[in-house]
Amino acid sequence: METLVPFIIPAICLVTGAILLCSGALLLKSAVGLSFGLLGAGTGLLLAPHLSLSMSPLIIALVFGVIAAILAVYLSKLAILLSLAFSFAIIAPVITWHVADLGNGEQVVGDVIEAATTPAEQSEASDDHSATTLQSSEDILLSMLTMVTHDVAAATRSGMHRANAAWNAIPAAPRLMLVGSSIAGLLLGLLVATFMPYFSAALVTSMGGSFLLLEGIRTIAAMYWNSNELSSITPTVLLSITIGLSLAGLGFQLTRARKSASVKRAAE
Repeated sequence: METLVPFIIPAICLVTGAILLCSGALLLKSAVGLSFGLLGAGTGLLLAPHLSLSMSPLIIALVFGVIAAILAVYLSKLAILLSLAFSFAIIAPVITWHVADLGNGEQVVGDVIEAATTPAEQSEASDDHSATTLQSSEDILLSMLTMVTHDVAAATRSGMHRANAAWNAIPAAPRLMLVGSSIAGLLLGLLVATFMPYFSAALVTSMGGSFLLLEGIRTIAAMYWNSNELSSITPTVLLSITIGLSLAGLGFQLTRARKSASVKRAAE
């Protein structure tokens, strides 16, 4: 069993990617449910040795798989809608930047990512709650509520700080243009997902399937190849392969749907 553990995640990625790439839109709920069920089962197998439960790892994997599949089926359409909308909102400013020839986009993206991922400096505030002796259940609940409120407020301040830092990292001149293009991309993604549901499902599932296939292949390749050979593959090559697989999967799903529709019309 231990020898198979390193191959669990790559195998799940390959199977899930193939399902999403070839039949993600046609069998949306079934494909998404099966895919996330496999992911949940793999997660359960990986977590089983670390759980203090006197149960078989297969039972834990089954429970994780069923829960993940049920949640994925109920949230599949919402996930497709949000994924397409946010993808368009991210791609639109990139296209606008290159079309308007605003300069070195890679440097700006790097600055934005660095600013957004740099944590804010924490103020050294004394925690009076740790020094207080809690004697009643009301005091314990009040202390827990205070701690949760403090953590939420700190997370909110950190998020606002990172958002402001990322905003300041963008050059001042094209900010409004990029925000407008991002909003337009978001609206376009929502419209496409609303009025072209099959195309949207095929597009999102093809992208997800291609990414999972590539990750599964890379993980297996990393077990047999050294890091120097893998480092020769540039991110541009990986992006090109991912886009190529996505387009191939999208074309396959759309062609399959047209053939199915023509066969139904001929039968009628």
